[in-house]
Amino acid sequence: MRIRKVLECANPLALSVLLLFAAPLEAATKKNSKPQTPAPVPPGKPELFQIDPRGVQRGATIKIKLSGTNLIGLTELKLSNPKLTGNLLAGATTNEAWVELTVSNSLARGPYELSVRNTNAESSKLKFFVDDLPQVFLTMTNRSTPQKVPASFWGTLERAGQNDEIAFQAKKGESLVLDLAAKSIGSKANVLLTVFDQNGRLIGADTGFDGGDPLLGFTAQSTGLYHARVTEKTEAGSKEHFYRLSVGSFALVTACFPISVPTNHESEVRLIGFNLPAQASVRVKAGGAGEMELPLDKEKFRMRRSLKVLVDPLPQFTETEPNDTPGQAMPISVPAAVNGRIWRSPGASADVDMYAFEALEGKVLVIETDAARRGSPVDTKIEVLDAEGSPVERLLLQAVRDSHLTFKPIDSVTDDLRVENWQEMDLNEYMYLKGEVCKIFRMPQGPDSGFQLYNIGGKRHNYFDSSALSHALDEDVYIVEPRPPGSKLPSNGLPAFPLYYANDDDGERKLGVDSRLLFTAPKSGKYVVQVSDSRGYGGERFAYRLVVREAKPDFTATLTGVNPTINAGSGREFSVSADRKDSFEGEIKVDISGLPPGFTASTPLVIQSGHLEVKGTLNAALDAPKPSEINSATKVLVTASIAGRTVTREINNFGKIILADKPKLFVALEPYEETATNFVEGVAGTPPLEITIAPGQTVPAWLKIKRNGHDELVSFSVEGLPHGVIVDNIGLNGVLIPKGENARQIFLSAAKWVPEVDRFCFAKAAQADNQTSLPVLLHVRKLQTQAQSK
Repeated sequence: MRIRKVLECANPLALSVLLLFAAPLEAATKKNSKPQTPAPVPPGKPELFQIDPRGVQRGATIKIKLSGTNLIGLTELKLSNPKLTGNLLAGATTNEAWVELTVSNSLARGPYELSVRNTNAESSKLKFFVDDLPQVFLTMTNRSTPQKVPASFWGTLERAGQNDEIAFQAKKGESLVLDLAAKSIGSKANVLLTVFDQNGRLIGADTGFDGGDPLLGFTAQSTGLYHARVTEKTEAGSKEHFYRLSVGSFALVTACFPISVPTNHESEVRLIGFNLPAQASVRVKAGGAGEMELPLDKEKFRMRRSLKVLVDPLPQFTETEPNDTPGQAMPISVPAAVNGRIWRSPGASADVDMYAFEALEGKVLVIETDAARRGSPVDTKIEVLDAEGSPVERLLLQAVRDSHLTFKPIDSVTDDLRVENWQEMDLNEYMYLKGEVCKIFRMPQGPDSGFQLYNIGGKRHNYFDSSALSHALDEDVYIVEPRPPGSKLPSNGLPAFPLYYANDDDGERKLGVDSRLLFTAPKSGKYVVQVSDSRGYGGERFAYRLVVREAKPDFTATLTGVNPTINAGSGREFSVSADRKDSFEGEIKVDISGLPPGFTASTPLVIQSGHLEVKGTLNAALDAPKPSEINSATKVLVTASIAGRTVTREINNFGKIILADKPKLFVALEPYEETATNFVEGVAGTPPLEITIAPGQTVPAWLKIKRNGHDELVSFSVEGLPHGVIVDNIGLNGVLIPKGENARQIFLSAAKWVPEVDRFCFAKAAQADNQTSLPVLLHVRKLQTQAQSK
């Protein structure tokens, strides 16, 4: 090309001569030039999806197939323990590679990890399982062949509806354990395990031991061939539906007793399980309060999970039988922790355990169990009886309105329900549902809405230590008012319900299926607490820890929304939540100070009595300077009055606050002025706008936006309102500002019973990264006529 450009500048005669030589010269140049070698492309990151086989017997060397992607050009096999050695084998393809693995005889049983790498990256890790039992891998050809035990059998339910049947020989009197692992080792299989003798008689079946994979134990009644059948309960199948069934006479520990031990003391803990030596136990030397793992010999005993005991400073007791009647009740002091078991003798009726204690009139005691939380299968129920064994009445609930469930039944969790005649009901009223007492948190917000009940963590809160139940469609529902026991109630044509000191599942939904109640003695004297299993079950592993102690009302609080990113001229929602202890119900005040320059927050805030959370907004001025990395000056203090004393604590603050650019949407909540239609740009640090409302009154307010790139529909909520004040008339679609509009009139309504309070509230957009307005100070004030009527 360079020659041609030169020729274009030459005269015609020279041009004709040069052209004779140009073509051969250019061809020679191309012929003699060397082609450039393209730069090597780095290999892609290898990924592993599957390992086959998954089980290895220690002391063995085994060839393992790895399936994945980018497996050509591997340079290293990485193993998670030095007692594992191995190497990559030749013949890898893009999707398959093979390794040879050798396992030391001294490696402990359990899961281990491997990965591979190439010159560019390391793959994800896969687990394989090391055992001292022979590993048998089931195939289509050996599934029907009788197998020797002990062994671990690996199978896969690849086809929908597939059943695997494993035949094995057992001798008369031999105690065998069948331990199946599926979900616990990462499988999708949800299996049923059944065992049959040589005559096809069913010996046992298990769908899951303590909520996990199946586990069965049996003693062979005769020598012969037995069959274990593995079935997928949902009849699904795939390569991911694999399992491991370990069969043998090995020792397996499943539980221990007691489940708590005293602090700074040496104790003996009995072991429970299959094929254990007589009086199998382990000694533990406990230190301070907490939790400690049992020091078991893992070579001698197999376990599905590590076993732990609680180290408890309370005086420790161990149940002594018989204690099945009030007259036999085991005496305990207060405070105390009792280790007991619901363990009925063969042929006997369901076991109950009774403990006698002394209580002073008006003294509040906490009575609770710790069982399911410690891995016990018992579902406890506790009841307080008097010295003669009669239930102690707590309250008399007088029905004042009746209704019934409509639209759909509800389970024991949901906090939303629909009833007939809801217009006759009000917030904070108690609702009685066949033994369960709830409380109305929010009224229906339209024709396609129901009540929201007070909840804890999304599960409805049960009051007076009642327990959650499922309820059928059309079941009776009553609004009730609590009265003292023995009250003479005026006749209103509706029933009254006595409520006793009894609890199945903790009404505050913190203890799962464990039980808890607060007992206030109606008079000084002897009382009996009865512990039972709510289903009538029992057994050696049905252990529980019963605690009886004085109530100590208290709380902890936590700020959520830490390390926030705040857009200039806008805000971000945060919340402070409370964990109330021993039924502390008082108000909790939240004070925030020391924010970086240019930043403000709605403060003070109040977590109302009986509530668990309050929401606020953290705002940045348009010209706010960038805050420093460390926000050490900001403090969040919570204050409450507990038993007549003021308690103030510092909790976590906002952490690192990041200032971002202006948002795509600015939000404002303003008092309503009909002629003021322009967006009011509030400045952080100036006094807040104010709105005043009277109990039973509805007032308008402005909801405004300024668009800065977000031109679509915007939906809103108004947060921080005191309980009983709502955004009214929101319609089926809630509070919306349509595309092309920038303002909307909304209405705030206060129930008649709302007290005089001052609260910060704010508007929050559900789009454009959830921007919030500056806080508005809402005053609830009685009208002059209301005040005079009082």
